Amino acid sequence: MMDQNSVDTDSPVLLYEQIKSGIKAWIKTNNMKAGDKIPNESELCGIFDVSRITIRRAIKELGEEGVIEVIRGKGTFVRASKKDLHLLNLKGFTEGLSTEENNIEKEILHKRIITDDAEASRAFEHEQTEFVELVRLVKDAEGPFSIDFAYLPVNIYPGIYDLLDDSVSTFALIREKYKIPFTKVKKEIEYVHPPAELCKHLGINKTSPVILVKKIIYCPDGSPVHYSKYYMVGERVKFYIEADYTE
Repeated sequence: MMDQNSVDTDSPVLLYEQIKSGIKAWIKTNNMKAGDKIPNESELCGIFDVSRITIRRAIKELGEEGVIEVIRGKGTFVRASKKDLHLLNLKGFTEGLSTEENNIEKEILHKRIITDDAEASRAFEHEQTEFVELVRLVKDAEGPFSIDFAYLPVNIYPGIYDLLDDSVSTFALIREKYKIPFTKVKKEIEYVHPPAELCKHLGINKTSPVILVKKIIYCPDGSPVHYSKYYMVGERVKFYIEADYTE
């Protein structure tokens, strides 16, 4: 039975709202991860000492909020949390996450010098031909959710190859060491079929929805100074826009 103090019958908060909070706390207390199965309706009734109707209402709303997922015939499972990403920000990928996120880890999969890469050259308007290609896996406590490819022109960022490691923010490095200000960003967003190599690192299959974002950042004179693309597990992220309204 749940502690009777956990459900306050005199509280102005509706009972099913209290149970929603209780289920989320139960998931956290029991260190449940994405994909873990939670107790069924009958068992939750016993845990929280409330009616099946109340449990069903709480489960329904938690499902709508993306906290859990009900799979007919199999049960109810913890769902991976989503990362909030602002579409208009000029920051790096992990810097652009909501401020509440503090458990992000980055792992370099590889870094190398490449020349005459067609895609990177187009992004830099064919003004640059030699780049540091930095590929990183981005993950949190629930697992991987993105692979980030960054292309850094060698003549714009001399010596940057030796400065890059798992703990370094490329945007902080560009801002603090190279003193290059960012003034404009262009992004393209689309759904794609993930390449096999990405599936392996992200722990997904070829049918999983993956969002590809390509981003070019410009400095004050209008020249491109940064190009990146990142593949994100569709069910792990959500985008939002916040901007001032003008006529």
